Amino acid sequence: MPLEATTSRSNASLPPALRAFALVALALTLLCLGTEFVCAHFLHLNFIPYDGLTFAPQYKYWDAIAFNTRFHHFHQPDFFSPAWGDSFLYPAPNAFFYRFFTLLPHSTACFLATIVLLCALCALWLERALERRGLARPQASLFAAIAFLTSYPAYFVYNRGNVEIFIWLLCAAGIFAFLRDRPWLAATLIACAAACKGYPFIYLGLLFARKQYLQTAYSVVLGMAINFFSLWAIAGNFTIGKNGVAAGVEQFRQIYILHSRFGEIGLDHSFFGQIKRLWPNLPPPDQLAHALTIYLATAAVAGCVLYFLRAWRLPVTNQIIFLSVAAITLPPTSYDYTLLHLYTGWVLLVFLAVSAWRNGHPLPSGFAPAMVCYVLLLAPLSEFILHGERLEGLLKCIVLVTLAFISLRFPLPLEPAPVAAEV
Repeated sequence: MPLEATTSRSNASLPPALRAFALVALALTLLCLGTEFVCAHFLHLNFIPYDGLTFAPQYKYWDAIAFNTRFHHFHQPDFFSPAWGDSFLYPAPNAFFYRFFTLLPHSTACFLATIVLLCALCALWLERALERRGLARPQASLFAAIAFLTSYPAYFVYNRGNVEIFIWLLCAAGIFAFLRDRPWLAATLIACAAACKGYPFIYLGLLFARKQYLQTAYSVVLGMAINFFSLWAIAGNFTIGKNGVAAGVEQFRQIYILHSRFGEIGLDHSFFGQIKRLWPNLPPPDQLAHALTIYLATAAVAGCVLYFLRAWRLPVTNQIIFLSVAAITLPPTSYDYTLLHLYTGWVLLVFLAVSAWRNGHPLPSGFAPAMVCYVLLLAPLSEFILHGERLEGLLKCIVLVTLAFISLRFPLPLEPAPVAAEV
């Protein structure tokens, strides 16, 4: 008769799957750094796109620096004045992050230090979580350290000084609240993140799949309320705030979405970014805007069809992976700091690997290909260059499509299935 196997490993070593991930991540990072070193010191190619991980100095910390003067005029009618430098290009709720740091001395340094601290705290949380699941402290610490040091999305968000770090943390906290069966907290956190950039509303698919319709509606209403409040708060007047933010978002659309920008298209892994990249003769912005409208409608329909016909019938890990891929590929522009959102699904697979290794259970068939995708997405690929432009955005988009397919094809449970033994 079949009995559940009870074999349990007595050691607390790092599972082979995670050991392979760490080694490949290290190799890819060293390859990128080595290529950049050769380009800079031997070939004298120390400019875009050969600047690899360090990037050209003029782009460093841009988001953290660009709005410093403007945010000293927060909640004042002249907030949107062109006299304060670069226009504010983001939805209004993002202003609260920038405003907080302008209240501190050495605001840019504090912003960058906060990003490093938050990433380090995430690595420490991972180390503690692996220990609680049975790994010895040296192995858990080593794996968490390698994951931290080879994290290309973390480095990119630091290099740009972008607020995406806070949006990702809100989303991740909301997803883990959902996994702990706290739907109201999950809905609140997702609403706060979505108020800032919109696309995190995609994660409400998790609540919808569990028929938590009231929490889903609450999250949408809360996100809208935060936006309305922010439009008033940013300039002290709702009408001024609404018009100023609308003008900034339209400027972002014209500059970053309706143009293919040299040096940046290789850092964009969105589907629309690849359309712009591969379009033989990109039309002018007014014509491309029509293609954008068609693209957005098609992407919305395709995403909903795939999720509601397939993804929501699969384990929650599959849903999280699929939704995270959709969140960072379907928007018309998605730079590499949004790859942070992949860590939520990745960490569930890491826990799955540890549980399977400790208890002698096999890993599901989709685990290995999914982890191959993750290592290619979370480690740098900026050394791949063709015709003077990075291939990284295109390569990562292809890998993201592959990861989405894996999440729709192979069930990935939170816990491994036990082995049946014949007695």
